[in-house]
Amino acid sequence: MSNYDLAVAYRIYPGVSKQPFVFANDKLLLAELGVKSFKQSLGGLKTKIFFLLDNCPNEYQSMILKYFSEENIEFILLPGVGNLRSFGKQIDILKSQTDAEFVYFVEDDYLFLKGATEEALRFMKSGEIDFITPYDHIDSYDLKIHQQHKYKIKISPTHHWKTSASTCMTFLTKKKVLINTEAVFRSYCNGNWDSSLWFALTNHNVFRIDSFFLAFSNRMLFKAVLLSWMKTWWQILFGKKYELWQPIPSLATHMEITGIAPVVDWDNVIKNMK
Repeated sequence: MSNYDLAVAYRIYPGVSKQPFVFANDKLLLAELGVKSFKQSLGGLKTKIFFLLDNCPNEYQSMILKYFSEENIEFILLPGVGNLRSFGKQIDILKSQTDAEFVYFVEDDYLFLKGATEEALRFMKSGEIDFITPYDHIDSYDLKIHQQHKYKIKISPTHHWKTSASTCMTFLTKKKVLINTEAVFRSYCNGNWDSSLWFALTNHNVFRIDSFFLAFSNRMLFKAVLLSWMKTWWQILFGKKYELWQPIPSLATHMEITGIAPVVDWDNVIKNMK
């Protein structure tokens, strides 16, 4: 174990989903921007990366090899299994690998700041941290359901960090934590939502009556809270409460145009990438 600082399962699908703020009509260029920025985010980390290519043409492998040495990566070629099953494959790989204690789930439509992953891993090693998202999610500021809790705050040399109720499916954790929470994450493969499983793990937005009233005014939020109970009730009632931490300002952003992380000038980040 621990031949590497970090083991990564990075999944790529050749279709464009939703509406990214850059390269909206060219997934190869969008994916390359993500891969290039992720490479720069690693700093001096020794990293083993499993690239899950779900029905991707050969040029995706050629693109990745522009940035990563073959000795530190593996290509996992999938026959178009889709979002849910490819996430399940990420779990399979990261829980069984023996390369590193720390594991990272990464999606193909994220843009990372230089040194971001190195900074996130440094924070995770600073204490008893269960999960880290690199994404200061705009929902934390826009949705009232995320604003009714007492959050913890920690300060690192470069960032404020606060606990969060939920995030998407790009996150950093420890292999042992992943193994202990595998059943909750597997629920995503069976129709649970990302926000719903995180609500169950963090125990935010699932016990308070006012959460249901707030969610009832928003159909999507109501379904998220309801799914959390339907799919992961055992975690809510009997499981450990885990902490998910997010950085302020953001270390990365989802490239969907409606979900861009605040404060950071992401257009300028792209222009300054060498």
